Amino acid sequence: METSKLELTKLAQLVTFLENDSSDIKTMLYNLNQLSTEELESVQSYFSGSGVRTFSKTFLQISMASFISGMTVFFFVKFQAELLVFFLGIAYLLACILIFFRSTLKAPTKSFLEIAINRGKYDRIISLTAIILDERYREDFQNALETPSDFK
Repeated sequence: METSKLELTKLAQLVTFLENDSSDIKTMLYNLNQLSTEELESVQSYFSGSGVRTFSKTFLQISMASFISGMTVFFFVKFQAELLVFFLGIAYLLACILIFFRSTLKAPTKSFLEIAINRGKYDRIISLTAIILDERYREDFQNALETPSDFK
């Protein structure tokens, strides 16, 4: 299912608006109550799957670079008598160190405290959205039960 660019832009504006107001629960609850049911469902699905995953990706890059660098050092020490292997080992070790520093600087990892604070904001938005959606679903169900049906 493809989403149009206009819908994505609306969702992005809505998400940034809710993230900015997530410190005050009263204003966030007021703003969430103003949204339609479809918008609430999209907000809930977005924040439910929006955990920060850059740390695990960066950790994978660092561990892979460390393993390759360790193997390079091993082969460098083992074959250091040969001049070609010596220069190739030095070049490869420098390349691994460059990749290691580039991967740590390229994807900035947030501190654990900042990740926890963001996750707390997202969990607060999710819980308030779930409460509002439950109330709306209950009201819709009650209205559906109260209205007479022509279907026999």
